[in-house]
Amino acid sequence: MTARLLLLPFVLLPLLASAKEPKPRTYDIIILGGGKTEAEAQAPLEALKKQVLWVKLTEGSWHYPRVEKSDDYPGLNKGLYIAVLGLCARDGDTNAKALVKAVKALAPGTYSKSIKGAYGDPCPPTGAFTPPSAEEKVHLDRIAKEPKSAAAYFAYAVALKEEGRLGEASIIVDEATKLDPKYPGALELAQTLMVLLTD
Repeated sequence: MTARLLLLPFVLLPLLASAKEPKPRTYDIIILGGGKTEAEAQAPLEALKKQVLWVKLTEGSWHYPRVEKSDDYPGLNKGLYIAVLGLCARDGDTNAKALVKAVKALAPGTYSKSIKGAYGDPCPPTGAFTPPSAEEKVHLDRIAKEPKSAAAYFAYAVALKEEGRLGEASIIVDEATKLDPKYPGALELAQTLMVLLTD
């Protein structure tokens, strides 16, 4: 009996480890551009940050967008630096072709490649790259004028949530809470969005 109990961890540990590892999937990797140097790859990312608030807020806080080595991704040309916007699983909710088309209007060198691997779901929201509606433009203009205003970010996050753009709303409300951790309603909205996004 004791011998059986001692064997139990050796049987269960590999099963638990395999349950946590994501299964390999087919992805479209969205690349803004690249080159032989890190600076060449950083240039299109910097240009897009000036045009798209989502890119400005997520760089550094989310795994993507970022500059990486092409060697880290199977099937890409080796020895280059690439600006990776994100990876969209083929079996996911985002249409990668529509996303690339939207991003290309802002960053003409954008393209995608099909790769296989286990990267989770770091796919950017298409809505962040499409031309804003008149109502959305009001919020973006206010943020441009008041870049340190938690109220401006909170109002935009509420509007995005009402449109069903939950991922974007989460990034925006997070910025509101960074600017003012006690801003009324911001923490509650952030928690609500977290629950909605994990369901």
